[in-house]
Amino acid sequence: MFQPETRYVTKGITERVPPELAAALWLFIDTQRSLGVKLDYLQVFKLEKISEEVLAIRHEQETPARINVHYMGYKAEYADILKETIFVIDDGDHSTMLFGYEY
Repeated sequence: MFQPETRYVTKGITERVPPELAAALWLFIDTQRSLGVKLDYLQVFKLEKISEEVLAIRHEQETPARINVHYMGYKAEYADILKETIFVIDDGDHSTMLFGYEY
């Protein structure tokens, strides 16, 4: 599940999410995998601007219920996607990162 070799992103993610931020979201999933955490097929990310310097990324899943909050540097280019929910869905064959409105 969530294998690096079978990862895809939608056009919306490619156009609106800076590559370093998308890479960070994949890294959060990879970190959970490397720790042996049982991952749900659906990973959910919500972004919140804490200050001019800090971005909080809420990473959650439903089963088993888990919420992690990650912090990283805020950049003005993130402003456009602060209200969006980003999903990463694994269907067993591949993983896809997409916005909620693309589902």
